[in-house]
Amino acid sequence: MRIQSTALAFWAYAVSSLPLVTANQGLRRKLASNDCTIMAAERLVLEGEDDDEMIIQCEMHPDDADGIEGIFFELDFAGEQKNKMKDLIKSGQVTPGRDSLDIVGKNIEDKRVKFPPGLDVAASVKKNDDDGRRRLAVTKGDKPMLLVKVKDVNGLELSDTHEVMSDEVFGTNGDPGNLKTSLSACSHGQLTVVAGVGDPNEMAPGVVEVTIPISLLDNTDSTIRNAVTTALSTDLGISVPGDYQQVMYALEGCYGGGCGWAAYAYINSWNSVYNGNYYKAVGVQVHELGHNFNLAHSGGLNNSTYTDHTGAMGNPHYSDDLYQCFNVAKNFQLDWYDVQKSLLRSNPVTVRMSTGGQSPGGGDIFLGFNRATGPNQYNDEGDDLVTIVQVSSGTGTGYSQSYLRAKLGVGESHPLYNFGGTGKTVTVTVNSSTLNHLRALPSSQSPTI
Repeated sequence: MRIQSTALAFWAYAVSSLPLVTANQGLRRKLASNDCTIMAAERLVLEGEDDDEMIIQCEMHPDDADGIEGIFFELDFAGEQKNKMKDLIKSGQVTPGRDSLDIVGKNIEDKRVKFPPGLDVAASVKKNDDDGRRRLAVTKGDKPMLLVKVKDVNGLELSDTHEVMSDEVFGTNGDPGNLKTSLSACSHGQLTVVAGVGDPNEMAPGVVEVTIPISLLDNTDSTIRNAVTTALSTDLGISVPGDYQQVMYALEGCYGGGCGWAAYAYINSWNSVYNGNYYKAVGVQVHELGHNFNLAHSGGLNNSTYTDHTGAMGNPHYSDDLYQCFNVAKNFQLDWYDVQKSLLRSNPVTVRMSTGGQSPGGGDIFLGFNRATGPNQYNDEGDDLVTIVQVSSGTGTGYSQSYLRAKLGVGESHPLYNFGGTGKTVTVTVNSSTLNHLRALPSSQSPTI
């Protein structure tokens, strides 16, 4: 068939007006979108391992990912670019799962978006304060969830049956310690995990199985995760997250290098991935859902990443039934205790001391009573003590690493030097074992808090 020159000219104009991306051989192909959504994941690194590098990826428009929703491409940054993006995320200047990245003109190869060395990645960020995306870090009401049992091309899969897996996560057959019961207890009944949505593909409540056409033995974590997402769509017709708020991928194991992790989860998003039997450790489940809820890790008195054991965002319990709730800073960030937050008013559960980001150690400081009963009965640290926790930046309302600063019993005190950059010291003294008698006592005139 012959094409008239006028039609050809129109076609060339139309193509030139669409967003383009450089491909492998210097060709250019059309993109459905000018940008991709920034995604970041944190690994739960096993004790003795040191691979706690943040995973930074980008969720592509389905039309740029073979029509599949939920496909994440690697971001191929130079070292300084990756560190800059990590700093932007950890300081709260970039919100994963919401903000996007301009990828027009970037080279895309093997599901990797390559950024030229020297490019200012901060200038490529698009803030999406109100972009109409469905908020998935929902922490109240019913939360329908899906657990995906993964089988690889060689038949590697967890030995647990679908019914056992449903019980381990959702308590559908009487398991005493599971994600559903723990989050209900921690939220005082405000959050209800629901096993699935009744999809006909569910082989037990909230559980489906997929077979991926690649091996777990010799593929990267990212390749495996995308293969699971693709199989859900092509084999079962499930576009994740779809009607589910959170989706858990359960792998038989991790092989090769970089396998010193129990699980990893995407911040302020819908997905978490589990290594072997760690999917059924309720402490790991709560920890990973915490990341989905936009919670960062919790460090201890030694300033290490995971060493706060007063809550679930440190290194958690790895047992089948034991779990912890969250420390005082994470409780402030969650919306379960809004009526009991306080700026030093009477009878609070959580007290925030606003520093304006000017105090040594970072951002705002939080006080709370770490009661070792009820949902907190499996505390590992600071039982029935007042705890002082500081976030590394900001006011505690967004993603920020926190650090335990002190654990105080009756009659004990802790000084907060140069509070709020005033040059003055605020001393926290516990006059009673209950939080309603907590007082902040300045060593000289108290700054406004």
